[in-house]
Amino acid sequence: MFDVLIKNGTVIDGTGRLRFRADVVIENGRIADVGQFPAAQAHKVLDAQGLIVAPGFIDTHVHSDVMLLADPQHPQGILQGITTEVLGQDGLSYAPLSYENLEMYRRYLAGLNGNPDIAWDWRSVKEYRSRFDGTVAVNTVYQVPHGAIRLETVGFKDVPLTGEYLEKAKQIIYKAFEEGAVAFSTGMSYYPCSFSDTDEMVELCKATREAGGLYVTHQRTVFRKGQTPFDPTGETLEIARRSGVKVHFSHYRTGPGNRGQAAKLMEPIEAGLQAGLDLTLELYPYPTGSGYCLIFLPYWAVDGGYWEIMKRLGDPATRKEIAYNLDPVNLSNRRWDEVAFSYIPSERNRWMVGKSFAEVAAARGTTPEEMLMEVLYEEGLGVGHCGLPPRDPAIGEALERDHLTLLSKPYYMVGSDSISVGTRPHPRGWGCFPRFLRLQRKHPDLISLEALINRMAYVPAQRFQLKDRGEIARGKAADIVVFNPETVTDLATFENPKRHPAGIEHVLVNGRLAVEFGICLGVYAGRALPA
Repeated sequence: MFDVLIKNGTVIDGTGRLRFRADVVIENGRIADVGQFPAAQAHKVLDAQGLIVAPGFIDTHVHSDVMLLADPQHPQGILQGITTEVLGQDGLSYAPLSYENLEMYRRYLAGLNGNPDIAWDWRSVKEYRSRFDGTVAVNTVYQVPHGAIRLETVGFKDVPLTGEYLEKAKQIIYKAFEEGAVAFSTGMSYYPCSFSDTDEMVELCKATREAGGLYVTHQRTVFRKGQTPFDPTGETLEIARRSGVKVHFSHYRTGPGNRGQAAKLMEPIEAGLQAGLDLTLELYPYPTGSGYCLIFLPYWAVDGGYWEIMKRLGDPATRKEIAYNLDPVNLSNRRWDEVAFSYIPSERNRWMVGKSFAEVAAARGTTPEEMLMEVLYEEGLGVGHCGLPPRDPAIGEALERDHLTLLSKPYYMVGSDSISVGTRPHPRGWGCFPRFLRLQRKHPDLISLEALINRMAYVPAQRFQLKDRGEIARGKAADIVVFNPETVTDLATFENPKRHPAGIEHVLVNGRLAVEFGICLGVYAGRALPA
């Protein structure tokens, strides 16, 4: 007798091959076989008549690094059909870190990752990864973060990472991979990662290549003193050429300002591929992004980390100077009425959530720049923001086609860039994968459902070294999503972002039923991968 039988379903196996009718039988957490088994018996039988049976989705970009520990059921992810999440994004995560650096960094990153009441008691990558093994609903994969490496070597300082500090950084990378990391990540738009230069990144990526890992990059949009803006994609490709590392680009997509120009966006990537570089990319299907409000500060205002930033914001004269010198690159093409607060931790200021910076500034009787500095200080930096969607629906329509066109390329995959904190977070954290499924149904000429499932499961499994995931086949891990192809859709909106999707019927993680008929069962079958 099998553990689970999924019968009468239409299998899309993840490889890109055409769908086929088959039963799937599961035993001991793995797919025992795929085929026709009319006499099979199982402890649990799921009738998938009229439904698609696909490998569980792999979210290649999330910020659930600590909120997943605070809410291990993680309905926002698993109800989308996500069975594996890749942590440690943008160089902004928490291992390996000393006790002092961990205490500082949890405060510094509170506006992005939250600051939940959990046991912050790990130091190494091994210890951190163990916190997710058999204790949460989804599998996790970890990337050693650039920010932590800098903190453990030169600290939160605008100084070069060279000499003995560089050698120590390389040793940290080697050890992280020995302890189960699969990639090295950076966020070149976020401090302390932004304090780096190209030479530093080349050397760290050489160590990553030697360790057999992948370089995952949020490209540079902020610049140190004396630098002038340059092509961030060109920098990433230079790092790839000089180091020989495999590169994965985070959220590489068109936006409202360059909609309809997907082909132009891809020109440097296509040239890099033609030159022999090993490149992959990810995206999410929304017109705007989200993040933490510290990104707007100039480089000198964040030098030294959390306590130094708070000291500067606590001085009225310095706070006014910071407000006057907000980073011009991160403010480009943004109006203060086009970005809203998504997360405010205190009760007294929570009325601001969902309101644009312009609205809040007017209510407080000051400028948006000075208001933002005041709120950051009042909230201990733990403040998040979300870009508001464009008012013209034609922009959204153009971006839908762009994003599906990009995803049709065989080296693309899906990353939600989910942020878990706040009462008005970005809807991508609750709707990304079902949204793509809905858009595919709307635009079948741009990508087939088989190709879309391939990008959601098989391609990321291969890229992040999860060889037993991402495919419905005998012997593979039984991470499976069963959905209705005619009704699956996202329901999360910018106005009501925490609505779970429709049409995701069943989800299994490591062979255990975690979602049945769209309801979470409270099963914590996730493993820290690779196991």
